[in-house]
Amino acid sequence: MKDIIDVRGASGAAYRFTRFRDGNPLSAMGGNFLYAREADDVTAVLFVGEAQNLLTGARVAWDGAVRDHRAEGLYTRLNISERTRQAEHADILAGAAAPMNAASRPESA
Repeated sequence: MKDIIDVRGASGAAYRFTRFRDGNPLSAMGGNFLYAREADDVTAVLFVGEAQNLLTGARVAWDGAVRDHRAEGLYTRLNISERTRQAEHADILAGAAAPMNAASRPESA
C-alpha cells in the first residue's frame, strides 16, 4: 500500500491522506479518515469518515471493513476545524464510490 494518497472530492479538490502504520499512535486530534485496499496499483476507497478524535473514531468500523471488504489501509488527514473537516468529508463522500458509506445511505425515492 502507498504511504500517501490523494483523493478527489466531487468539487475536484484533492485531499492528501497518510497511511496509519502499526506501532505509530493515531492522533487524538480531529480529522478525516478512510479505509482502502489496493489492487493492480489502484487504491480503492472503501469508507470515508470524520471524527473529532481520530484516536477513538478512526477504528470504529475497521474490523468490519477488513472482514467484509478486505480493507488493507487506514488513512488519516488531520483537520482540527470541525466546519472545514465536515465540508471536506461531504466533498470526498460525494466524489467517492465508497461501498461502506453507500450501504449506510437510505435508498432514494
